[in-house]
Amino acid sequence: MTGAAGLAAGFAAAALQSCSYLVSARYVRESRRPAWTLLPPAFALMGLGAIALLPATWPAGGAAAVPWRPALAAAGLSTLFCLAANAAMFLLLRRVDSSRASPLLAAKVPMLAAFYSFGLGRPCTAAQWCGVALVVAAAALLAGAGRRISRSGWGWLLATCAGYCVADWYIVRTFEAVAPAFPGFAGRSLFSLALIYLVTGAASLALLPFVPRFPAAEWRRHALPYAALWFLAMVALYGCFAACGLVLGNIVQSTRGLVSVGLGWLVARTGRTDLEERVGAGVVARRVLAALLLVAAVALYAAGGA
Repeated sequence: MTGAAGLAAGFAAAALQSCSYLVSARYVRESRRPAWTLLPPAFALMGLGAIALLPATWPAGGAAAVPWRPALAAAGLSTLFCLAANAAMFLLLRRVDSSRASPLLAAKVPMLAAFYSFGLGRPCTAAQWCGVALVVAAAALLAGAGRRISRSGWGWLLATCAGYCVADWYIVRTFEAVAPAFPGFAGRSLFSLALIYLVTGAASLALLPFVPRFPAAEWRRHALPYAALWFLAMVALYGCFAACGLVLGNIVQSTRGLVSVGLGWLVARTGRTDLEERVGAGVVARRVLAALLLVAAVALYAAGGA
């Protein structure tokens, strides 16, 4: 995959993720089920996608070339925190429209800054702290762009970002664990994706007996579209990582906030005010400005650490 194709894959991932947030928002607002109950059926379906992807990413040296114990441990921990983050995201979407929630996920930038500076003893540069300041400014702008975000909304946002931060950390650990079997980053990235979602699918399948039964209509309306959108987004994102690297890939992914603002405006215009509140041009402009600030913040943070 070329650099241009990698960037295109990153933008596709941002768009697909934004669409998945709308599908999950529809589920948590329309169904009378606990928000987390969409996760086991949807991620079990994603496990089927991982099974299909795994043969195409299998290492040339065969199974013996993969250090399975550290790879599975890292993949398992990534799975745990990813599922927890998605559950928190669903609870966030009960309280906050996706056009505001998606850009605010960049709040993981200050979390990462604090973790690296105070947890790992790796101080941030001045440019990175400027990026953190932009995140705070954008969050303040978004907070006033629409209905007031409740304390529980902010709490679930922080929980979501914390879960994704730790999940991302273990994704990197998975990349490192399988590195001996893959001299190139592309193979390492896509094999890690297949491995992580195979583990996630198996864990979700084990949880299915404890989830209220999904009628066939619920699988078609909620679980299947969410699974398809999220898994395709991850395939595109990991392809972007393979072509452009983790830093640039995360910058491109941060454009999902802009996509979500546009999608939210379109959804409200169609009359689905149960999913997105109808707001004036001034509020939309503030949301777009906040999303642009967040993209700039992520880019500045990444450039400061390059």
